[in-house]
Amino acid sequence: MGSGVMNRELERWQKLVELAEIEMENAAKTVAYLQQQLQEGEQQLTTLQSYLADYTQPRLPSAPMSILRLQTQLQFGQKVQQAVSAQQEKVEQQQLMVDKALQAWQEKRARAKALEQLRQKKQQAQTQRQNRQEQKQLDELAAQAVIKAVVKARSD
Repeated sequence: MGSGVMNRELERWQKLVELAEIEMENAAKTVAYLQQQLQEGEQQLTTLQSYLADYTQPRLPSAPMSILRLQTQLQFGQKVQQAVSAQQEKVEQQQLMVDKALQAWQEKRARAKALEQLRQKKQQAQTQRQNRQEQKQLDELAAQAVIKAVVKARSD
């Protein structure tokens, strides 16, 4: 295989490695973005839970409460509880998305590493072939020099 063909092959392997690294970096950015979204969702959940806990603390009414006000307060409490439940579900979904994104990043990282190892093996094989070829050429030149010297010595 010619040197030019081998160099093109190594260039193709290098390009594959670079593309795999870009995919891995993009996957890492996705993980970071989703982790940020999860963190924000968890903060919102904590805020809602704190608000619900404060709201549901039994308090002594300062004045007698009408049935309408009591019903309104209970309905509001139910709405806050629904908001907490919805936010918990959202956080669980966000966690699943983070887990999937992490798995995808790990797969892309493994692929990039494997491609880089293959590229290095190809590079080593090419270097060994070139070294053998150079050694063969040097051996041939040395043999020609010896033959020349022998022929010259005999002709003298």
